[in-house]
Amino acid sequence: MRVLLSIVLSLAAIGLFVAAAPASAGERTVALCMSHMSNAFTIEMSDAIKKRAAELGLNLIVNDGGKDAARQVGQIETLIAQGVDGIIVEAVSVDGIQPAVNLAREFDIPFVTVNQKATNQDRATSFVGVSHEDGGELEMREAAKALGGKGAVALLLGPMGSDAQIGRSAGYKKVLDENPDMTVVFEQTANWDTEAALKLVENWLQTGRQIDAVVSQNDGMALGAVKAIEDAGLQDKIKVYGLDAVPDALAAIKDGRLTGTVSQNTSLQGSRSVDVMKDALDGKQVPPEVIVEQLFIDKSNVDQYIK
Repeated sequence: MRVLLSIVLSLAAIGLFVAAAPASAGERTVALCMSHMSNAFTIEMSDAIKKRAAELGLNLIVNDGGKDAARQVGQIETLIAQGVDGIIVEAVSVDGIQPAVNLAREFDIPFVTVNQKATNQDRATSFVGVSHEDGGELEMREAAKALGGKGAVALLLGPMGSDAQIGRSAGYKKVLDENPDMTVVFEQTANWDTEAALKLVENWLQTGRQIDAVVSQNDGMALGAVKAIEDAGLQDKIKVYGLDAVPDALAAIKDGRLTGTVSQNTSLQGSRSVDVMKDALDGKQVPPEVIVEQLFIDKSNVDQYIK
């Protein structure tokens, strides 16, 4: 309790300690801490969690980490000081979230990570999500197949050190190692951001180096690449792959602008994370890991997934 008191006093001193959202008698309060809320994937994830929490009668507080690991840890410290019953986290950084996982464990607060694992995941209650390595492998394998196992590829990466960036990059490497005639000509982070990816790919194209495919670790960056390629009049020469299967990406596939994407069943990940949290709060034994299946979407099957 000495640690908790110290946190409360410190936060109060800098004006960060605020009262939790009021909950009705008997209602339990769960906090959702998202890495950011600036693209279709994180919005779909948080919407699914909000919906399922309401269905299960849980009071939900939502926090936006703003892609800042220190900020996210600070938010979680505040929530623990407020006495929330459980915390669901989509982490900014696998390493950065470690202190928050340890603190929740110290106070015996159920802590469920969703989509992004923590480095010290064994101290959390459970992980709900996908194998990011499998997702990256699936995406790159489809690109390799389309290119006949040879050609120049450019990689758009997520925030360095995030679970998704690390895992998807490992999946890419596995396929690239199997296809030595595929060469990586550019590789850089655009931090999940469409505009950043647009500018990055514009710069790559201006070098005049050959690019046969752009493989992106999310759809937002992939759509930025598509715009840059179309502006350069190279849409018939460069294939673009994304990941997340957000509505704009599916529409772009149907229109023939984006080659393909990987669905990681975002809404299902979100709702399952709430189910696991509810079981933990009810004192039930929960699995350390719940893995959701991923699938590849291109023009041949996109109509099945457009809502």
